Amino acid sequence: MKKLLIVTALGIFTLGFSQNYYNDYRGSIASINWGQVAIYLGLNKVQINQLTLLNNRYPDYNSWNRIYGREPNRWYADRYYAMEKIMTPEQYRRFYARYYEGQNPRLKYDNDYRKYRGRPIPHDRGFNDRHDGHHDGHHR
Repeated sequence: MKKLLIVTALGIFTLGFSQNYYNDYRGSIASINWGQVAIYLGLNKVQINQLTLLNNRYPDYNSWNRIYGREPNRWYADRYYAMEKIMTPEQYRRFYARYYEGQNPRLKYDNDYRKYRGRPIPHDRGFNDRHDGHHDGHHR
């Protein structure tokens, strides 16, 4: 009985933990006017369609959790890497500078979102803030 209670408590804690990450994921999409992004960056129809597909990839917690349930913080890098691949290097630099003020998108979003609570989150060393030398060098 004691083991069952521990497993249940752990499951509820894990669900709440990953649900917070999913809420951050959805918030990072909803907090940006993607129509204005398309106009500002001069995105073409193919890029707009790809961003729309990316933004609609995980419409609910269960679909997101199947991919990120074991590593819920991995969505940040996956999402912003996909955005880099959709945009040209210049478009992504402009997007990054305007919407994230040159900061780590997760850090910027989380701090803006939580600023009313008065506690910034610590820097995530797993995410490259500058985005100019990671992955396969496709932006050089």
